[in-house]
Amino acid sequence: MRFRNVRPLMGILLITLSVVALWWWENLGREQFIMESVMVAKDNIEKGRVIKESDFIEIRSMSESTVPGAITPKSLYQIKGFVANQYIPKLSQVVPKMFTEKGQILGEGKSIFPIKDIWIDSRSSSLRKGDVIDIFSEEGSVYMGTYPIAYVKDENEQEVVNTENNPSDEILQRHFSSSVIAHVEIIADLEEYKKIRDVAEEQNIKLLIIQKGESINE
Repeated sequence: MRFRNVRPLMGILLITLSVVALWWWENLGREQFIMESVMVAKDNIEKGRVIKESDFIEIRSMSESTVPGAITPKSLYQIKGFVANQYIPKLSQVVPKMFTEKGQILGEGKSIFPIKDIWIDSRSSSLRKGDVIDIFSEEGSVYMGTYPIAYVKDENEQEVVNTENNPSDEILQRHFSSSVIAHVEIIADLEEYKKIRDVAEEQNIKLLIIQKGESINE
């Protein structure tokens, strides 16, 4: 008699377990077994940008769609603080070879050149080492290229850096600096620099320095 009562209960239990297992597979299990967590660019990343954790977001990707060696949440530390050595479009997966250590960002034929303070008509007070800038003539009509910043210096040739009062290194959070910016030093080749120098000194045209940053709507 007891066995007869148990059999229907076992049947109900098995059906319930089957339903729960099916729900788990469709909502959680499938993703865990056939999808992987990878990091993708939150927005377009310009060549020369110093990489921060906030530059990436985590997504789930099908195994067959994951780039071999792609950076994951666990391996993000491998590129944090490195420099992008190529342009990376928004939502792209990334691999370590796309980045270079800060101390090794000078490519063949490149060097560090100063943009003198007397050449500069306008620039942001939030410029820091590792930022990427566009350089134009003062009225904005002549584009002279896009360059990574190697150093930001004050009038005493000391590097201008963020202070401990800054909540983060994001551009819009750089409220405090160690000193006032006098000039910047860019990474460029000799021909690029000669063109900038010619405009600034020979043609006596001031330079407009535009910081390339993230959208304020992100």
